[in-house]
This record gives sequence, C-alpha cells and structure tokens, in this order.
Amino acid sequence: MITETNDQKFWTLGKVKSYPHINEVFFIVLVVLCFIGDILGEISEHFAVFYWLLMVPVFFFITLLDEQAKELKTGLSIAHFYRFNLIYWTSSLLSIFLILFLWHAEALDAKGSALAIHIIVAQTIFLLGILAGLRFYLIGLFLFISAGMTIFMEGMMGISLLLLIPVIYLGFYFEKHWIIPKISRLRNQLDT
Repeated sequence: MITETNDQKFWTLGKVKSYPHINEVFFIVLVVLCFIGDILGEISEHFAVFYWLLMVPVFFFITLLDEQAKELKTGLSIAHFYRFNLIYWTSSLLSIFLILFLWHAEALDAKGSALAIHIIVAQTIFLLGILAGLRFYLIGLFLFISAGMTIFMEGMMGISLLLLIPVIYLGFYFEKHWIIPKISRLRNQLDT
C-alpha cells in the first residue's frame, strides 16, 4: 500500500508555478474575472466599483505568478518585471482611490466610477502586455471594448460573451505562433 507524505498531499506555490499549463490557467482566470466584473457592472454599479478595487491586488499577484512560472520555464530573470509590475499596479491603485474620492465627493455617480475604474484596470493590463506578452494585450483590449460597449450600448452582455471566444482563441493560438512587441528580448540587458 502506497501512502502519501505531507509534501505530496498539498499543492505548494512552487508546484503550482511548475505546472506545465499554468500560464494558460492564469489567462483563463483573468478572462473569467474580467467577465465577472462586466456582469457585476450590469447588475449593480456599487458592487462593480468595489469589485474592480478588489481585483487590483488579485491581478497584481496573478501577473507576478504568471511571470514567475514563465521564469521557471525559460530560465530568464524577471527582476525588472517586479519593479514594473509594482509601479503599474501601484499607480493604478492610486488612480482608483482618486476615483473613489470623486465618487465620495459626488462628482461622479456609481456607474461613472465603476467605468472609470474598469478603464484604469484595462489600461494597466494592456500596458503589462509590453512585458508579459500577447495575452495581457488581449485581456486589456477585451476590457477596453467591454467598457466601450457599456458606455455606448448600455451593456449588451451577449456581445461581451461573444467577444470572449476570440479573445480566448487568440490568447491560446497567437501566444505561441506570433511575435508582437515584448521586452523579453531585453530582459537580460535590463538585469545587468
């Protein structure tokens, strides 16, 4: 009879990062979290404001784990990514707090605040695409387009759901088959 030790029973963060398809899992998790934010924006603007606020640290940690997993696979150092990721998400969080102050001062309503935070998160994820690759560009574009649909068409959740299909397809296909602007070639130069 084979018994498992305590080390084999539980998943550790190191085991998670070394899982072969963890980058794809992180991509799907980010897309699903963005879609949940869109659904909450349709249901309640107040919930959407706080959801996007809470997603900033979640997205921060997911992007860090995603890059650490890539570091394990490629062996390239990501020391510069820590700095840039921290700067991007800290500035995003400060911008979101300013939006919340505007909401508290009644300069913005809940819907406007939720959309402004949504757009700030979209911009941050899109800019992370420069460092992290095509999937982050696609998630940022999805967030920009869904924010635009909310502004111009008052939601249209079905169109947002249909938009997810090409985003997921392109994220899986083009990440491996298409080269887009990415600083990965400069990683070694930035660390020296």
